[in-house]
Amino acid sequence: MSTFTGETELVRLDDRIGVDISEASDFNEVMNMAGFDFDVEKVPAYTPEGDTVPGYFLVRRSDTLQNFAVMRKRYTAIPMDEMYRPFHEMVNEFGAEYESAGLIDGGKKTWISARLPNSFSLKSRPGDKVQNRIMALGTNDGTKRNAYFGISERIHCNNQLRTIMKSANESDYWISHTKNWEDRLHQAQEGFHAALRGLQSFEKIANQLDTFKMTADECRGFTTLLLPDPERKKDEKGKDIEVRATSRISNRREKIVDLFCNGAGNLGSTRWDALNGLTEYVNHHNNIGKLEKGGRRAAERRMVSSLMGGPADQMMQRGLNLLTDTKKFDKVKEIVA
Repeated sequence: MSTFTGETELVRLDDRIGVDISEASDFNEVMNMAGFDFDVEKVPAYTPEGDTVPGYFLVRRSDTLQNFAVMRKRYTAIPMDEMYRPFHEMVNEFGAEYESAGLIDGGKKTWISARLPNSFSLKSRPGDKVQNRIMALGTNDGTKRNAYFGISERIHCNNQLRTIMKSANESDYWISHTKNWEDRLHQAQEGFHAALRGLQSFEKIANQLDTFKMTADECRGFTTLLLPDPERKKDEKGKDIEVRATSRISNRREKIVDLFCNGAGNLGSTRWDALNGLTEYVNHHNNIGKLEKGGRRAAERRMVSSLMGGPADQMMQRGLNLLTDTKKFDKVKEIVA
């Protein structure tokens, strides 16, 4: 069992991705340093013969003419400065400090983060700190809606814990690229305030999880429910067919159990350790080979997927539900027994 008593230093959202914008002095400098100083336009789409394609348009950067997507007439391009000015206002309102920002695929997707002045330590682990941040994700390719939300991040292991806050997933915090997007911006700001208030409840959740004792065997039962064996396929006569994925799932379970005991900052003694073993696995170990091969671009895409409801986000949410729901956790005890 590991021991964790020391203080930790704050780390950036992810040192592999984005650019440092912490020295920006005003909104224009933020946009320039982040690489957001470009416009997005919607122009008619043409066939190879030069005829217009009715009802379809190209969405592209106006400076480099890089195409982002082909969209229908209903799609409205939101100016980059209009997309991020509400975020800048909230940075000022909450006394946050700009941290980093980035472009993905030349601006098809964009993101920015700022660190809030408030953080908290677990009552029984003064050195185990969680930092609150605010983020904005913008898209120019029609694949996602623009989002403004708060996230919590465990400082010691740099685990993203946005999934804890269900309020960050509510539809009122999203902005679609339609003609009424300006009204939606106002709604997003109101929802953003609610999401930030919701961050305060995470401190209660974290401390509560740390009061629930947990053994390595119980963690193993937890991972069994989280990552169940694959369903056995049946042949034409109804007989089971072995599925080779079982061993791979077993290895994933054991890795989470190992991180529960020996992961960064973990003690292997409470459900808080189990949650952080899971988030450390998702954020830093799962498919890490693919991530290293893809480098910076893969890291950014992984982050966006995690923050916007991708498989990693869904996996962490299932884990949180198991750890906080008494009835569901009783099934963990049944497996151990």
